[in-house]
Parts: sequence; C-alpha cells; structure tokens
Amino acid sequence: MSGSDDDWFSKDEDELVQNLNQRIKQQVDNETHEERIDFCSRPDNYVQQLSLEETKDAKSPARFTTVEFAKALKMTALEMFLYFMSENRDLFKDQIMPNDSHKRVLQYVQILTRLCQLEMGGFDEQLLSGFARQSVLFDHMKRFALKVFKPRSKDSLDDESQVLLCGIKNLLIRAHKMGKLQKSGYELIEHFKKLIALCHTPQLLEHPLCVGFAKELEVLPNVSHVKNEIYPKLDQLLRTDAVGTEANIAPALDSADVARYIDCQRQLLCEDFTQPLREYVQHLRSKSNIDELVAEQLLFPHTQLMLNPEFAEAQQHSLIFMQLMSPRQEEIKYLKNVKGGALLCFTTSYDFDNLILATVSYTSRLMLNQGYLNVEVVKQYNIGNIYGKPLIMFETPVFFEPYLRVHNYLSTCSADNFPMRRYIVEGQVDIRPPAYIRPDFQPPLQTKLNESQRAAFGAALLNEFCLIQGPPGTGKTHLSVELVNTLLQNANRLKSGPIIVLTYSNDSLDKFLLKAAQYTDSIVRFGNQSRLPEIEKYNVRGLTDDQLVPPRLKRVWWLAKCEFKEQFEQLQTLHADFDGTDPAYLLIQSKLEQLQVVGEKINTLRAIFHFYQARDKALLAMTTSCAARLNFLFRLLESKCVIFEEAAEIAEPHVLACLTPYTEHVVLIGDHKQLQPHTGNYTQQGLQVSLFERLITHNFPASVLNVQYRMRSCIAELLVPIFYDKLISDDSVNAYGNVTKMASNMYFVNHTHPEEQMVDMSFINKHEAEELMNLLKHLRYDPSKVVILSPYNAQIEYIKSLLNRKKLYKYLVTSVDSYQGLEANIILLSLVRSNPAGQIGFLRLPNRVCVALSRARLALYMIGNMDTLQHGNPKLWGAINAKLRAANAIGPAFPYSTESVA
Repeated sequence: MSGSDDDWFSKDEDELVQNLNQRIKQQVDNETHEERIDFCSRPDNYVQQLSLEETKDAKSPARFTTVEFAKALKMTALEMFLYFMSENRDLFKDQIMPNDSHKRVLQYVQILTRLCQLEMGGFDEQLLSGFARQSVLFDHMKRFALKVFKPRSKDSLDDESQVLLCGIKNLLIRAHKMGKLQKSGYELIEHFKKLIALCHTPQLLEHPLCVGFAKELEVLPNVSHVKNEIYPKLDQLLRTDAVGTEANIAPALDSADVARYIDCQRQLLCEDFTQPLREYVQHLRSKSNIDELVAEQLLFPHTQLMLNPEFAEAQQHSLIFMQLMSPRQEEIKYLKNVKGGALLCFTTSYDFDNLILATVSYTSRLMLNQGYLNVEVVKQYNIGNIYGKPLIMFETPVFFEPYLRVHNYLSTCSADNFPMRRYIVEGQVDIRPPAYIRPDFQPPLQTKLNESQRAAFGAALLNEFCLIQGPPGTGKTHLSVELVNTLLQNANRLKSGPIIVLTYSNDSLDKFLLKAAQYTDSIVRFGNQSRLPEIEKYNVRGLTDDQLVPPRLKRVWWLAKCEFKEQFEQLQTLHADFDGTDPAYLLIQSKLEQLQVVGEKINTLRAIFHFYQARDKALLAMTTSCAARLNFLFRLLESKCVIFEEAAEIAEPHVLACLTPYTEHVVLIGDHKQLQPHTGNYTQQGLQVSLFERLITHNFPASVLNVQYRMRSCIAELLVPIFYDKLISDDSVNAYGNVTKMASNMYFVNHTHPEEQMVDMSFINKHEAEELMNLLKHLRYDPSKVVILSPYNAQIEYIKSLLNRKKLYKYLVTSVDSYQGLEANIILLSLVRSNPAGQIGFLRLPNRVCVALSRARLALYMIGNMDTLQHGNPKLWGAINAKLRAANAIGPAFPYSTESVA
C-alpha cells in the first residue's frame, strides 16, 4: 500500500540501514542512551543487530528477567512494544515456567495486556498467537481462578487480582475475536465459567469485574472473527439472491448493546462496498455491453500479472506488476489516475471461475507510461499460479481503501471503552463538559463572531459532544478556526494533546488550514499533499526528520521489511511449484494471508514513524479517508479533541474510526440539509444517514447558525422555508453590484428539449449545453469567477468538449457534489433531465438540490425542464417553481441586456 504521504519510506531498509551504519560510530561516542532505548552496551553489537546477524546464543532459551519486566512496565506502551519487538529474545518462548512466582505471572499478563491494548495491525496477530500458545500461563490462571472463586474465598478482589482477572479476560476475548485462541485457551474459558457458576459468594459475584467477565464469556461463542470480511469472496459475488443488509442503528436501550451496534455498522459497511461490486460482476457474466465498458475504461480484457524478475532486491511496492497488453493512450491515462489503495479484480473468463484481488501500490511515472501498475495481491480464489495468464481486469465500483481501514477498526475495537458511547449508542441528551477543560475556564469575550456563532462557540467549549448546524455561507469554517485558535491559546492549561481537525474533502481541508495558519505554525497535514504554497510546508512528507526516530523503531521496521521479503519469496516458490492439487492451493492461500499480516505490520510502523513527527505539533489536519487508516496514530498521540468539518457528509462508521478511548471532546460541524454521505449502495439507507443527521433527527441538542454571508438575498430566499426555517442575509451581501449585460441576477430557463442517456447510464442535454455556451459568450466574464455545475458527469464532459472546441479552456465545469462547500461569483447550472415520465434521478433529492442552489454569490443562472422536475418531485420543485415565478425569474430564455439590471 502506498500513499503520497508514505513516499519517504520508499528509500526502504537498505538505505535506512546504510545511513544508520555510517552514523553509528559517531553516535555511540557522543550519546548517552537512556536504558529503555539502548540496544546494547557495545557499538559493534548494535551494528550486528542492525545487520540481522544473530549472536551465538540467540537461538538458546533466553528469558527476560523479572527486573527487566518491571522496567518495561514503567515505560509507555509504545516504548514497551519497541523494546520487546527489537530484542533477539522471544517474548513468547519460555517466559513463564510452572514454578514461576505470582509476581512474574502478573507482570507478564500486564505486559501482554498493555501491548494488545495498542491494537496494532499485524502485530496484534503475532502477539495474540503468542499468547494463545501459553499453556503454562493458562495452568497458572486455572490455579488463580480456583483461589479466587473457591467456596471459602475472600468476599472481595484485591488490586492485584483485579488486574490479573481483567488482563486475562481481555486477552482471551481479543484472541478469540482475532481467531487465534487454541484448545487450551477455550479450556481456560470453560474453567472460569464453571467456577463462577459454582461460586456462592454474593459480594464477589456482584463485583462489576466479575459480572462483566461472566457476561462476556457467555456471549463469546457468538463473537466471530470478522476482520477480513470486507474482502469479497468469489461465492458472494456469484450469488444472485443476495439482498442488502439493513441494520437497526436506533439508539440502544441497553448499554450492553455497544457490541451489537459496532457489528451493525460493520455489516452496513461490508454490504455498501459489496453490493455494487456484486451487481457489476453479474452484469459482466451476462456478457452485455462489453465493448462499451472497455471504451469507457471500466473494463480491461487484456492484462496479466507479472512477477518482478528482480523481486529479491525490489521495494515492497514493486514486487508484482499488472501489465496492460498493447496499451492504448487512453488506457495509460486511466492508469495514471488510479488511486493508491484501489482494489482491482482479475479473472480468466467472464464466467468468473476464479478471482484475484489486488490493491494498487505506488507506481513510478516511467512504469505507468509503459502500461505497468504496481499491485499487491491480497486474495485469490480457485487459481494457483497467478502469473503470465491472460486476465480480465476491472476496478471495484467503490474506492476500497477507506472501507478496508474502517472495517479493520470496527472488527477489532473494544466495546468496553468505546468513545462517546453515552451519546452515540445510548442516545443520551444530557451532555457533560469535556473532562480536560477545567470548570473555571472562561471563553474569550472578544471574538469575531455573530450572535448565533457565539452561542455555538460556547456550546462547543462547554459540551464534550457538540453538534453545530451551519446552512450555506453561515461561516462554519470561520467558527471552527476560532474554536481551534481558542483551544491552542489555552493549550498549556488544557493539556489536550494535538487537536485533530478532519474534513471530508481536500479542498475544504486547505480552506481551513489557510485560515488556521494565521494563528499557528505548529501544523502537520496528512493525506494527499497540498500544492498551495502557503500549505505545502505543513505536508507530512516535508517534515521527515530521521533524527526524531528512535533506533529501536528503525530496527523493528527493518525486521518487518525483511520478514515481508522472506514470506514473499516463500510464496513465489509455492506459485512456481504449484501442481494443481487442493493442498498446494490451500498452502498458497495460507501463505498469502501470512504475507498480508506482515504488510499490516509495515503499515503500523509507518503510523509509529508519523507519531514521532506529529507528537509535538499543536494541530493535525486531514480528510476522513486518510484518518480511517490513522486511528492507531490517534491512539498513540492520545489526542483528546477531535473536530469534524462537513460532518453531515461523513458516514457514521468513518466517524467512529476517528475516535479513540482517549477522545474526550468531539465537535461535529456540518449541515444535513446539504449532501449526505457518499455511499456505494444507493438502495441501502443505512450509511446515507450520517451520525450527525441521525442524532439531530432523534432530537439531540444542536446549535444552528442563521446568518449567511455568501448569497445575494434573492438567491438565499430560494432556500427558505424549503430547506431552512430561517436564514438571515448579512448586510454585506446586500451591497453586491448587479451583473452586467443581464436584466436579472437570478433566472431559470425552462425548456422541453429531451435528454439523452449514455452507455455509463449518465445523461446529457445538448440543448442546455449550447445555451450555456451562448450565455458565456454574452457575459464575457472573468473565467475565474464563473463555474458551470451539473448533477451528471456525462453532461460535464460534454460541456468541457464544447469549451475546448471554442477554446474556452479556463472555465471550470464540475459536478454539484464535488462543489459542496465551495462558492463562485456566478454559477451556471445545467439540470439536464427532460423526459415525459418525470424521471429526475439525483434531482429528486432535496440535499443535492440545496447544494446546487446555494453555491452562487452574485448570480445564479439555471436551465432545465420544470415540468419534468415537478413531475419527479412535486413538493420540492413545485415550491421552487412558485418562488421563481413570484420573483419573475423563470421563462423561455436568459434575460440578456446591454446594461445591468436596475
């Protein structure tokens, strides 16, 4: 997996270790290493470790001493992880003996518990597999259970017993959920259940820890290992009877329903990704419109997978290539636009007798120009050797990476310390103050805010979970910047850790950072790198400082990279020796799964590298898609405050994946009357309703901004009361000058020219496109001040072709959805739909119409078939039509004039 913010890792382990070896002698003489990050006492041994040359006694049984365990328990969880993972000694071999003391057993369980609480992708599997093999430890736990729950036991649990009981409970449950628990572990669970059932000490049985333990052990068999369910299986895609999963996400009446709530969100996420893919596979199996799909770059029938012949020396992202056979120029263009993290599907025939799934990695421009794309194979079904075979390839209809990262989080997160469960799951409306903000904290009296903004600002500071609704142009970003500035000014008193600000789009992220940068330079921006000069210096890629990274982390990084190469070489041997038998095929699948786990380890280590870059920063900013894979980083940083901009556009599971047990303050700023979350499955309503909208619908308290600073008053009046109960125009918008050469600043051209449907099911309306060209020619307005919008991609592309033909390259043409949160002086809106059946698609949805009508500052010029629109949604478009007629702003042609309106 690669992303633009991961490129600095491309120097990989060879250069990394070479640099370290060159500097090591200089460092050792000059540095006084702290005991907890010291590799060893002699520099030659240090170099030897970095070179992965084992010492003579590395293979002999070597236990950590009780003193070393005690020192490790004084470290942070991350330091402890780096300490044990960079040692030659095995934390899971011979560490607990039958005659070991209770103290050592307690230390060992505490260490494993703290390491597993980090929830580190890839390493979790290693840690829990190691724990599951600890039969001697389980024998100790059986004796401990007998002592605690025997008939004449104490009627209370001492502190050490509570720690031990809680630790072993969490380890057993997590190992089961990860599918790693073995027979001895399940025997220990049954042992606990039996002793608790036989216990007759009421005070002990009523202890919250014992109550929770008994309850969780009882339901444990129903908790399955679901982490990889997001990867579609071949039999799933071939089903024709599959139906959507509708999960009940209404506020739970019992707090114990947290686990059910998490699983419902996970299932919704799975179905939202899988359903469009399933439909596309069924369409391909019917073998209809194949040529059209190829022409639209939705299908590539002539590809193959190739193993890099120099894979033993190659970088991780350059081990396997997807090659286009005889690539055309438009296919090369497609490759250059494929996102890292996209999921590609390969099969040998349209009957789908087999399937290969591969994610897209970073690919150099040189390789792309030759028709190659770097990929990492993650799953394969009914196929052995995958290389050199003619393959049909297509990308999944929905972008995969955010689904993968959020699903991984929901598959493994704990219900015990689920953040903000009080509001998100239990539906409570009695909001507590943020725990990290002291009661005597006084919000600043002097702020550049209007009355409704000040009320929302106060609510955001005084409530640990706060919703702020901001209609178009009401200053949501301005408010969030003021809020962040206040928190930053009081950072020393509040001790909140880095503030995390999340937006839905990169444009909105840059818009926020441009304003926030007026108050602080202590910013790091993750995700797609900003090209704005003012923001570029905050990009994470530009902040790389090798000196910030502890030597132990560099060693663990190198060990993981070497492990990946070793596992990859073993997999290639299995491919080369494949004999067509089931055992050989199952062995390939098993080794591929092991390789995938090591890949997760590397991603986890990237997040730890980022931790050392970001931990001293005041502000972290990124999109929610990026945040979905950085939840582990948020846990390391222990950030208390998370602010979501465009919160109504973010699907509920994606919000959950941005929170951690350390989250004490959540502010969601958005507008559920505008765009809802983008989902892959439009027939399923679950994810189309954001957490923001769900809570407001269930009467959760929300502050509402009501003064708009964007639209001319006549445009703003279109929105009230159709979308908003109240929207006051600031005096500044009433001072706008009129548009020259037009007799009106707002107008709707009504026509009856029919639409045309394209192969990709999108629509165009050539008449509307031509009329907009005539309008542009008449206006002769600065292209940077005019934007053309349409709900349909086919119409956007058609208008672009007309602009190119007329050499009008500078005008921006884009979709309504992509222009959410943005504005322009003049908006030209092509609504496209024109048919006698009243089929209007997107335009029946109030949210999209609200966005379309609220982007303009000075002038809004629309063209469409009002009869079709009213037929498609009489209530919505009937009200808009009445507003337009009352303003004398609808007719058969644009109101051209040689002079501006009076």
